[in-house]
Amino acid sequence: MLDKFNLVIAGVGGQGILTLSRIIARAVLGLNLKVFVGETLGMAQRGGIVQSYVRFGSNVEGPLIEYGKANALIALDYVEALRAIPFISHDSIVILNSHTIPPTSTLLGAEKLPTLDEVKFEFQRHVDEDKLIIVDANSLAAEAGLPIAINVVMLGVFASLFKDVIPVKLLRDSICSVVPKKYLRENLKAFELGMLCMESSKNT
Repeated sequence: MLDKFNLVIAGVGGQGILTLSRIIARAVLGLNLKVFVGETLGMAQRGGIVQSYVRFGSNVEGPLIEYGKANALIALDYVEALRAIPFISHDSIVILNSHTIPPTSTLLGAEKLPTLDEVKFEFQRHVDEDKLIIVDANSLAAEAGLPIAINVVMLGVFASLFKDVIPVKLLRDSICSVVPKKYLRENLKAFELGMLCMESSKNT
């Protein structure tokens, strides 16, 4: 039985981070493990900072994740991923979306917007190159017919990497339970595209 797994999800408001957390947590319940979810929210409006923490296993007590203790980071926005660096360690898996929603400070010229290459370089200082997975989740969500489903694309990548932690069927069933029925077909396709993206990269 799994002792402990710590997952950090980072991004901005409007990207479906809390929905993603609920999907994963519901799937974990099917394993009869304890699961805790916590959030750190910035401005409530679309574009505000959001971090979610999902902890599960037979030996977890509460949602707080210590710095350096995350098994995985899912970042739906590559700039906001930088704020989550303290949570990762050399052994963490980082799944990074290649897109960002520019913060207001950069639009106003108060700060410089980091490039994806700059963010990638920063992460490579903390994790091995083969543990940094960069995904064009926006394009895959658009291909699925639902551009806002980047969260479920990233879930598909996570599912492919951590099949031994959470069975794919449990995650797929959880999507069916959590996602509104009118968007279910597109979300399931987004999930499959995320998985296929990861599987094809493993074979190249």
